[in-house]
Amino acid sequence: MSKNLEISVLLDLYGELLTKKQYDMLDFYYNDDLSLAEIAEQYEISRQGVHDSIKRGEELLLNYENVLHLCEKEKKYQDVLVEFKAQALDVLNECRKVSFGKNIADKTIILLENLDSKLEEFDNSELLGE
Repeated sequence: MSKNLEISVLLDLYGELLTKKQYDMLDFYYNDDLSLAEIAEQYEISRQGVHDSIKRGEELLLNYENVLHLCEKEKKYQDVLVEFKAQALDVLNECRKVSFGKNIADKTIILLENLDSKLEEFDNSELLGE
């Protein structure tokens, strides 16, 4: 995962643990793609001040992840869902081979739809970066 994407994901997970100013600066920098100069102008501080605040915020986010491992846990959860989906697809394909498997196939389709819904949550939150 690229550093920019990693910080953006960590900001989504741990952003509320930062001060509002740190959060906003990181959000402007990583999510809105504003330059240090543009952020400095908004806060009426130097580019160096913005840079220092962003670096401190990055360090805090990385430290939170090192202690809490939420990003790592979400990735593992996503991997489990992907494996469940593969298993459900295997069951569906086997059910289609036999005539009495229609009821099982219908239930498997519902399971697959539920798994897809959960996996979309990860897609929408951009946690699929590898």
